[in-house]
Formats: sequence, structure tokens, C-alpha cells
Amino acid sequence: MLRRRVTRWITRGARPADWTCSPGDADMVDWYRIGAASLIAVLDPARAASPAATWCPWDHTLGFWLRRMAHETAVHRVDAQAAIGSAAPLETGLAANGIDEVLTLWLGCHQPPGAHTSGRAVSLRVPGREWTVALHEGVVDYCPEADPAAVVSGSSSAVDLWLWGRAGEEQLSVEGDVAVVRSLRAAVAAVTG
Repeated sequence: MLRRRVTRWITRGARPADWTCSPGDADMVDWYRIGAASLIAVLDPARAASPAATWCPWDHTLGFWLRRMAHETAVHRVDAQAAIGSAAPLETGLAANGIDEVLTLWLGCHQPPGAHTSGRAVSLRVPGREWTVALHEGVVDYCPEADPAAVVSGSSSAVDLWLWGRAGEEQLSVEGDVAVVRSLRAAVAAVTG
């Protein structure tokens, strides 16, 4: 469904007013394949800088959708593989970009006022990257110089999947105030559904 909605959003240049989308009596696999092929046809990486309607206040390019749908597909690939007991980790670069997307896009655009905010910093560390953030009333504060109340570290895949609720804390190293870590995870859950 989402792939068809995004295709309509891109091709019509505006958020679709009608969000209903059903395969009806069609074969579900064929319906999915046709929807995915339609989206792939409009997501041309060579046109990433081209203007496109999005829900992001600062990125109105096709690149927004390329990034968003790459992460959407990667997380749901893990869901499908987990259902049969063989989930492979996310590719390192994609997962690191996914962490950045959760913190900047999801928390930055959707954080409801007063939801799960402590104002205390949490560092997320993966090989080669680190994000230190504090959640305040409706604001994500990037504070790389802060002394964090907690540090979450692991592979890029484990941290990204933990943010999305697809991996548990046991797959990470958590140091410091676990309540602050869980507050960050709860804030992400609140904005990503």
C-alpha cells in the first residue's frame, strides 16, 4: 500500500487525499510487485535533487523519498526475514543513515509536546559515528559536547533496528541511566507508530 501511496504523492506533486488502497480480488503478490515496480520507476537516483512534494519541512526533493523508502524497505525486509527466523543485519552505511533519519526526521518533525522528554543527553555510538541528543519539549537538541547520562553502542544495524523496535537492548551495550535510554526509545516509538 505505502509504495502506491508514495508513487501517487510523487507523480501528483501533493499528498494524496485518499489513503485507501486495496488489492481487492487481485493476487496479493502480483499486486505488491506492480506497486513496487511503479515506485521504482519514479525513484530515479539521477533525479534525486529534483523538486518533489514531501512531508519534510526542509527537504522537498526526490532524494527525500529515495532515502525514506530505502529505510522503510530495509526495516520491513528485516521484519519479513524475522518471521521465518533468519533476519540478516542491515548494511552498515544504510543503518547509520537510518539512525540519522530517526533522530533528525522522525523526532525532529513529529515529537509531540511533552512526550517522553527528559532533557538528559543520550549518546548513540556505532563504529565511525556518534550522535548525542537530548529531548526537550518538542525539540531534539543535538549536543555533541554534552556529558551524556547514558551511552548506547553497538553495530549500526543493531542501533538502527533498536530505534525501530526490531532489536532489544540485549543486542546493545548500554552504559549509564537506562531510564534515559528507554525514554529515547519510547519517544521514537511514539512518533513512528
